[in-house]
Amino acid sequence: MDVRMRAAVTDSKTINVSAFCVEHGISRETFYKWRRRYLSGGIDALEPLSRAPKTSPRTTSPVVVEAVIRLRKELDELTGDSGPSTIRYHLIQQGVKPLPSESTIWRILVRGGFIVPAPQKRPKSSVCRFEASAPNELWQTDVTDWPLATGQVAKILTFLDDHSRVVVGSRVLAEATTIATWEAFCQASQAWGLPLGQLSDNGVNFSGKLRGFEVVFEKNLRLAGVKPITSRPYHPQTCGKIERWHQTLKKWLRRRRHLASSITELQAQLDQFIDYYNNVRPHRGIGRITPIERWKQTPPAINLATAIEGPAQRSDGTVNNGCANIDHARCRIHLGSEYEGQPFSVYHDDTHAAVYINGLLIRALTIDTTRAYQPSGRPRVRHHN
Repeated sequence: MDVRMRAAVTDSKTINVSAFCVEHGISRETFYKWRRRYLSGGIDALEPLSRAPKTSPRTTSPVVVEAVIRLRKELDELTGDSGPSTIRYHLIQQGVKPLPSESTIWRILVRGGFIVPAPQKRPKSSVCRFEASAPNELWQTDVTDWPLATGQVAKILTFLDDHSRVVVGSRVLAEATTIATWEAFCQASQAWGLPLGQLSDNGVNFSGKLRGFEVVFEKNLRLAGVKPITSRPYHPQTCGKIERWHQTLKKWLRRRRHLASSITELQAQLDQFIDYYNNVRPHRGIGRITPIERWKQTPPAINLATAIEGPAQRSDGTVNNGCANIDHARCRIHLGSEYEGQPFSVYHDDTHAAVYINGLLIRALTIDTTRAYQPSGRPRVRHHN
């Protein structure tokens, strides 16, 4: 019989308590303690009691625990991106104090049943990563499918800056043709500037190199001074950042209450998420800051084809005699008679310019400051086969 049980059920009046204690290696105080517990609570009272303090100054505040769980549910419903790092970022934004560490948040989520530990996962430290050193040094692009409520499968074409992870442009298309790809690129470059390089997979809308020909998109990139780069076949890791963007986007789209019924509606959903992704969502791959914060930390790389330094000036007008005239700069840029009468926008400084018509990049050039007329010595960008 367990010594604790024997001490509890033995009548102290019928035995020599001191001899009993010596025999079993316990003190008289322990003997009587077990005896009192048994008489007051029965056998269950003989179980060892916890030695943990009833209160601890290091215990996480119930207010903090509640805030963590509330954020977990909100973020999981909104985006699916609701890990400890993201939750901590939003706690900082909300001014919650005391601020828990990521490990504390992780323990709160584990206790709440929100996280199942997966020690078999490959550690992130084992992955060799490449990252461009500045914004606009390299863009990544790819196309992914997403269904509409009508049964149609739409194409989502996205351009993402490799350094900052800013989504510089994303369009929903019925078909991802090479001309539509070029138009989307021009729209992004008009807003964010021309990159030095453009990385894609070997989809026929991006490149025909493996097939022995050049498509409109890669030809126009080359003529605009942007280096077309394609990944190795069957190696999606090369375009890993845009692939990861697709995962994040689709996780968010799955949490919408219904599928979009049209391309227009899906584009509106996409624009909503891009605004959140660029400006609100902390990105783990760039130190848990937002992509737009990362963009602002480093000056963008300058494409020498349009090496506009500092804030670019914008001039608007209509093509006259095949030229885009910048009146205050006394500069006439030749474009061609096929653009006669079309409205244009020129982004320029004193030495470089980029001309857009209907959102398409038509010509990028270094201005010859010794003359007003800028002839088309540099091949202009064509956007038709």
